[in-house]
Amino acid sequence: MVESPRRADLRLTISAYSPYRELAGELADKFAEYAGLSVERRADVVAAVLRTVDESGDDREIEIDLTAEGGTVIVTAVPTSAERPAR
Repeated sequence: MVESPRRADLRLTISAYSPYRELAGELADKFAEYAGLSVERRADVVAAVLRTVDESGDDREIEIDLTAEGGTVIVTAVPTSAERPAR
């Protein structure tokens, strides 16, 4: 897929329960593909998202922000009950 010349953002809030965990990974992968990342770098983005989901526990929702600009994807993912970190 060709890299988008514009900045792209994706924000989603998911439950840590299956199948939403897997859906978050699939969305992160598609987003990274759209941003033009290689297969290896896309796998790193997916791993970052899934690691945060797994660390949150099954009873929480997770807010995930993905931003792509200039061939770089920034992932910010936190449980919704936690304070949002500065970017």
